[in-house]
Amino acid sequence: MNPAIFLVRTMQVVFIVSVLLFYFVLHVVCPAPQSVNAYLQWVIVCCAIASAMAGFIMQRVILNAPDRPNSLGQTSTPKGRWLTGHVIRFATAESVALFGFVLRMMGSYSNVVIALFAGSLLLLVVWQPGEVPTATESQSLIR
Repeated sequence: MNPAIFLVRTMQVVFIVSVLLFYFVLHVVCPAPQSVNAYLQWVIVCCAIASAMAGFIMQRVILNAPDRPNSLGQTSTPKGRWLTGHVIRFATAESVALFGFVLRMMGSYSNVVIALFAGSLLLLVVWQPGEVPTATESQSLIR
């Protein structure tokens, strides 16, 4: 197995375990159910949806970014952008679970919390790394 794919697969498992640990903490802490403002709850749900969508959009933006030198004079590589895009996708998928965590800690005891955790796990489980770009590929070949 390609070392880069092994790295992102390992990160995928770590993110899945962290989401499951967040859910476990909610069951251990077990905050008292209370009424949460419905408007605030839906704002948080919309933020979670926007975060999930941003993961897909940002990954594509990063993959298609031109080679530019950074402040240290180093140029980004297609492989580096590929890895960065996947880390951002993982982080945004985990943030969906964190929005559910916040809702539950506020006292919400609705199916929305479960849906946010399930959506986060679904994003993390069905994700596929794709092919690792080589150093000689042009950025137009990266998809």
